[in-house]
Amino acid sequence: MKQFVFLISTGCKTREHFVEATGMTDAINRVKMLSDELKDQSQGDVKIKFKGVIY
Repeated sequence: MKQFVFLISTGCKTREHFVEATGMTDAINRVKMLSDELKDQSQGDVKIKFKGVIY
C-alpha cells in the first residue's frame, strides 16, 4: 500500500493528512469522507490539495 499526502485547509489552519490506500481513487474517496466530517465540524470552506505519494 502507498501513503498519499493531502493538505487540508479549513480556513484558519492547514494540516497534512497521510492516507494509506491501494490507489489514487481509493485515497480520494477517503479524503472526501474526511473533508465531509471537517465541513460538519467547522461550518466553513474546506480546501484539499494533493501533495504527493510515499511508496
